[in-house]
Amino acid sequence: MRHDAEQVSWRIHFGQVVTKEEVDRIIDLIYPIGLMTCACRRSMRGLPDEENFTCMGMGPGMYKWERWPETYRGGMNFLTPDEARHVIDVLNRRGLVHCMYTFGTPYLAGICNCDYPDCGGLRTAVDMGVRVVWKGHYVAEVDADKCNGCGLCVRRCQFKALSFSPSTLKAYIDPFKCYGCGLCRNPCKPDAIEMIDRATLPALAGVW
Repeated sequence: MRHDAEQVSWRIHFGQVVTKEEVDRIIDLIYPIGLMTCACRRSMRGLPDEENFTCMGMGPGMYKWERWPETYRGGMNFLTPDEARHVIDVLNRRGLVHCMYTFGTPYLAGICNCDYPDCGGLRTAVDMGVRVVWKGHYVAEVDADKCNGCGLCVRRCQFKALSFSPSTLKAYIDPFKCYGCGLCRNPCKPDAIEMIDRATLPALAGVW
């Protein structure tokens, strides 16, 4: 049943976690860009539209947003690339995970900025193991020599990949659980967390 759900998702609508740096590059490639409300956060949190503009639609389909009023509740705020990067920076500091989504695979048409457990895609992937959201191309790794043991990074992880060892007073990242969002780097003052290309790690190269 899980396999069937994944096959349907991959044909129609699925996502992949991306880092802030990758989002910045995507913003340079796809236009127009529209800031819109998040259906997941609306249904899970009951957020009013004015507090819920966290997702970005991209591509020519944005010009026809008025055809689907229930999807685009609250309207559409079109952004310049610089404005879009500023929004992403703010949402990244808030701790929202960035995911690039297809809408009618293979067309890339949106960046979801959401969190676990509010995001239906992340919740389905983490709790049920159904890959409607794929892991990113990077894996976070802690440099134990730089880690000062503050533990702040652990609070940022939404994938249960980060833990803190009271014995070593160091943070530890389980690479098999890491989705590569990079949010754990934000509070790390000693810059002890590095993003490693998944393809360079033989044990993880095929783990998506």
